Amino acid sequence: MTPEGALPYPGGDRQNAGAGGRGTGPRDRLAGSGRGLLRRVGRGTASLPALVGRVVQALSLSDLALVTLVAATGAGAALGVQAFEAGIQAVFDLAFRRLPAWCAGRGWPRWLPYPLVPGALGLAVAFLKRLIPAEDRGPAIPQVIVALMRRGGRIRPRTALIKTLAALLTLGAGGSLGREGPVVLLGGGIGSAIGQYLRLPPEVVRTLVAAGAGAAVATAFHAPMAGTFFAMEIVLSQFTARAFALVALAAVTAASLSRMVSQAPFPIPAYRLEHPWEVAAYIVLGLAVACLARGYTRLVVATEALDGRLGRLPAWMGPALGGLLFGAVGIALPETLGGGYEVIARTLAGSLPPGTMLLLLAAKFVTVGITQATGWVGGVFAPAMFLGAMAGGVYGSVVERLFPGATGPAGAYAVVGMAAMIAGATHAPLTALTLIFEVTRDYQIALPAMVACGIATVYSQRLSPYSIDTFHLPEQGVVLPWQVHDLRDVPVAQAMVAPVHTVRTGATLGEVIAAMQQHRHTGFPVVDHQGRLVGIVTLKDIRDVPLEGRLRVRVDQVMSRDLEVVTPEQSLAEAALAMARRGVGRLPVVDAADPGRLVGILTRSDILRAYQGQTAGSSSARLA
Repeated sequence: MTPEGALPYPGGDRQNAGAGGRGTGPRDRLAGSGRGLLRRVGRGTASLPALVGRVVQALSLSDLALVTLVAATGAGAALGVQAFEAGIQAVFDLAFRRLPAWCAGRGWPRWLPYPLVPGALGLAVAFLKRLIPAEDRGPAIPQVIVALMRRGGRIRPRTALIKTLAALLTLGAGGSLGREGPVVLLGGGIGSAIGQYLRLPPEVVRTLVAAGAGAAVATAFHAPMAGTFFAMEIVLSQFTARAFALVALAAVTAASLSRMVSQAPFPIPAYRLEHPWEVAAYIVLGLAVACLARGYTRLVVATEALDGRLGRLPAWMGPALGGLLFGAVGIALPETLGGGYEVIARTLAGSLPPGTMLLLLAAKFVTVGITQATGWVGGVFAPAMFLGAMAGGVYGSVVERLFPGATGPAGAYAVVGMAAMIAGATHAPLTALTLIFEVTRDYQIALPAMVACGIATVYSQRLSPYSIDTFHLPEQGVVLPWQVHDLRDVPVAQAMVAPVHTVRTGATLGEVIAAMQQHRHTGFPVVDHQGRLVGIVTLKDIRDVPLEGRLRVRVDQVMSRDLEVVTPEQSLAEAALAMARRGVGRLPVVDAADPGRLVGILTRSDILRAYQGQTAGSSSARLA
């Protein structure tokens, strides 16, 4: 059972995990905060944010106070996303409308700003990226997931702001990326900032981060249901009634505010299933889009790995060179510049010929690769929508010509192709379906979309268990809740490492540090003179010791004696949950009959390797 007021998410702070979990629930901490509030106010020692935070904690965060904070997060996310989109539009209009007209008025080529403005803005993006801490670089949505899983929902406000500004310049310069990833980081960052400013418990901060992420997507598409399911399927990866209700509140608040000041990004005409046999055509479309989604994911992953490092060129030149290249493509095909919402709207309305859609499909693949490989900042959601709409439109045109009068128009297949591409790339079919349903407000097209999204998701998962948003998580030692279930039948003995490097209780920290450097480990089990397990020492334990005289301190003075252990017969699912419960990255493996006898060590990396082997084997078996 999850503590009341918390999102049921593994990876809580280590200091919150005591023996047996006693006294670590949010209500226990809130009660303690309330009892100490008056004493702190009387002494005048509480700062304003700490005081406000403790007042909020003294109230029941599971009721009015938490609801108020969630609604405030939704409103803040809506305002932030609206400002972000207005900034993108202002830069884009300047680069590709006003400056070309200004050049034409002076007798210069109208196309001159197309490569030059993105090239110049690429230098600004490269400068901004240098200000981002190394551990915060990388895609935005995985960063939010990692913050929820490993950092108690803590997102650096500075990182969120810098990445948002870099993404604003990327999309304003015409980079072929999306705004959804950056707005999720912006919305989640707003929720995290509120929680950190008020010094709220990690469980509440996670709630606000998820609420901010859902509200940001709801604002971007004027679709509160889609924003809610996005947060549940992609950011949280699991459902609870409490989390759903709170995220939905933030999403509805954000969407209501956004509808007062702006329009939905693209309207979708009302389509319907013309004939029952069309279901077969939509099944084939789902299979085709699943393959396209995996190809797109591979493209994104491969180009992200480059991140502007192109041969011997300095890193700061990557975005500038990329801007020149995708700007040059934009001279011939301006539809490839930016997120392409206007082009998507025309495709969904059925106003683009199939040849044009096929050309844009190929060109968008190229410009996405250029933008990603050269180190620009943005999301991958909008390009997936663009590619899915083009692919569905081309497919629909072919079906329409083969079976005239018996199928729906090409625009209907473009709508379903877009939804299937979202589902296939993100493994989030509910998000895709609710987005289509909310934008069209028509149940008819949702029926074939449901078929195609289901097929695309299932087949895409067979090709790879990781979506475009979770592909990098194993590198960061993150185990998602759905992955834990796949490990229930895998014993610890299959993944543990043996024999184990250990240190003695009488060793000094200087000797431990030398052993860490030699074996490339960040922690060791500690054994006594008889070789019996008595504790564990980690790099964090060492860093907590004052620097002066640190190397001479004995291990038994700093090691952790309150151990979480597993046995070889237990499942990796149990081990992963134990790691998450205690916030640790390794577990000693002991003999079930003799808990003092160390037989192995199990780390997060070992679990992830076992999981990848398990999914690879099962995928091969399914496809055989």
